[in-house]
Amino acid sequence: MKPRIVLLAPLMVLLSCATQDICDDNNQSLIVAKFKSTSTGQVTDTLVSGISIFGIREGQPDSLLYDSVTLGSIEVPLDPNRPQSVFVISAGLKTDTFTVRYSSEVYLLSYSCGFAALFMLEGIETRGELIRDAEIISKSVDAETETDEEHIWIYF
Repeated sequence: MKPRIVLLAPLMVLLSCATQDICDDNNQSLIVAKFKSTSTGQVTDTLVSGISIFGIREGQPDSLLYDSVTLGSIEVPLDPNRPQSVFVISAGLKTDTFTVRYSSEVYLLSYSCGFAALFMLEGIETRGELIRDAEIISKSVDAETETDEEHIWIYF
């Protein structure tokens, strides 16, 4: 009788285990903005020292995304529930408001990861004295986009 129990016990354990999918994908769509300079007459990558960036959402407290750091690019989230996202960028005594307009569509990334948003960039507006210009490089922002893909160039 004992050999049967010994053989049945591992079989029962294997059959009682339920598989659980684990999500290895990121379902957050981040816009990547690369900092550029044209001080030499050519477009070159640049670093901005002491930069702080806040995300602004109507009816919500401001969210600090970067605090007094030196960066050559940023990754910031877009709001799928609104047609635009607004950011305040400051470095030193200069401040600028950076608005990105877009359309968005929510889709099923996978059953284990849930939903993600696909954004199509439509325009950029800057107000202030820090940013000289901004340009859309890639209109599509998606959770499945490679992390090194640039969407916007910001000229300082």
